[in-house]
Amino acid sequence: MKIVKTRTRDEIAALREAAYLAAWPAHKQQEAMQDALLRNKPEKLERMTADFAAIRDRLPYPEESA
Repeated sequence: MKIVKTRTRDEIAALREAAYLAAWPAHKQQEAMQDALLRNKPEKLERMTADFAAIRDRLPYPEESA
């Protein structure tokens, strides 16, 4: 018999949030958005978006069961 523990959607959401903040603290997220919107420099925002996508790929939500 094999027992498999799957994380809940809430557990994954908490792990993602922690990973987002570890990779891009709130002040760095704000800086990236301000650079993109106010200074027309999207490079940081693009890096942040790519990092967040990698985190989502690494921590997918569990399959919804019907």
